[in-house]
Amino acid sequence: MPDLRGKLARLFSTPTAPSEEARVSSVEIVSPSDEARRARIAGLRALIAEKERSDRNALRTKPLARAVPRERGLPGAIEETPLGPLHRIASHLSPAHCHGRVRIARALEVRAATLVSLSLDPMLASVDPRRMLLLDTETTGLSGGTGTLPFLIGMAWFEDESLKVEQLFLRRPGEEAPMLARLAERLAWADVLVTYNGKSFDWPLLRTRAVMNRVKVPPPKAHLDLLHAARRVFGARVGSARLVAMEEAVLAMRRERDVDGAEIPTLYWDFVRGAEGSLVTPVIEHNANDLVALAALVAALDERWTAPAPHHDPEDRVSIARLALRGEAHRFALDVAKTVADEDPPPRIAYDALTTGADAARKLKDPHAELDLLRRAIELCGDHPRASDVHLRLAICLEHRHRDPIRALVHAERIDDEKRRERLERKIAKRAR
Repeated sequence: MPDLRGKLARLFSTPTAPSEEARVSSVEIVSPSDEARRARIAGLRALIAEKERSDRNALRTKPLARAVPRERGLPGAIEETPLGPLHRIASHLSPAHCHGRVRIARALEVRAATLVSLSLDPMLASVDPRRMLLLDTETTGLSGGTGTLPFLIGMAWFEDESLKVEQLFLRRPGEEAPMLARLAERLAWADVLVTYNGKSFDWPLLRTRAVMNRVKVPPPKAHLDLLHAARRVFGARVGSARLVAMEEAVLAMRRERDVDGAEIPTLYWDFVRGAEGSLVTPVIEHNANDLVALAALVAALDERWTAPAPHHDPEDRVSIARLALRGEAHRFALDVAKTVADEDPPPRIAYDALTTGADAARKLKDPHAELDLLRRAIELCGDHPRASDVHLRLAICLEHRHRDPIRALVHAERIDDEKRRERLERKIAKRAR
């Protein structure tokens, strides 16, 4: 214990200055290895000090490097809302504005009954078309799952025949709530939502995001998906149902330097990671063009339905007749089909017009018109494989609606239908007795 107490006393005692003799002796006993170690420590301290000065200089100059904001080149402005900041881009187009060869204000002339006929949706019968809300979104992907973000919600509507365009841009993930709240306001005003493939993609995605962000977005009162109407009327001629294809073929509108849809998600994520706003400006322009195209497409569809004219493509008018047939507008279908057939169009289109007209005549219980159109169709077919279908129609028409089994048998013998031939032969033999 005495030894321990002594060690503790020496440890906590106040050190005294060493004597000159001790200092001299201490210098004398410093080894060369200690001097090298001290030199290394001094060098490390100098490096550390230099690094600290460099970091301080970097912090002072960093604000100068960020003087230009990330949103430079991004159109629109930020509005503060109860749910957070909302980046909004607003513009408008005059009533005289044309998209391609179509005046967009012509869309205001469409009637609810026409929308029902074009969409085959009776829910549109009671809407006010002047309160249509055009909607298109740009997203981070096409899967439509919970990980897909609608980073741009484009909306357009008519006010005093001018088209108001409003686009809501998501500057960064986590700021969706203000966008969805603004969408809810416009949907509450609108009588009908107009989209292109929106029933399958845009609306389900927005509804999911609203639930995830706990924002109440009312369902549309009625929904007109122009993809289906455009495919029914123009699909036979255009082939592709893409909106840009419809623009070129129907509206005579060709976009210049339009952004490729496959690049849009990458451009947005580059912006989120710090690229300037000018990078996504082409995406915003693309979305605005889509909205204007929707208004022009409504106008073009309405014109084809309400006033089919010779300058309209005959294949489109045959499609109108088929659509009218599906919608129970049989007289309209017959008139349109006969008009096209009388214009001497290409044989394929003439055949479609004649057979569509014959179907309409059958629905109208007009066997004479049906027989006349089918006879013209069979003359047109010749030995074409389609002739067998027309022979069958003629055999049915003559047997059941004209009560003429002899002439029906003439056409039945041109098709592979043994039972029909035997039945007609029995009917003929019975009449002969």
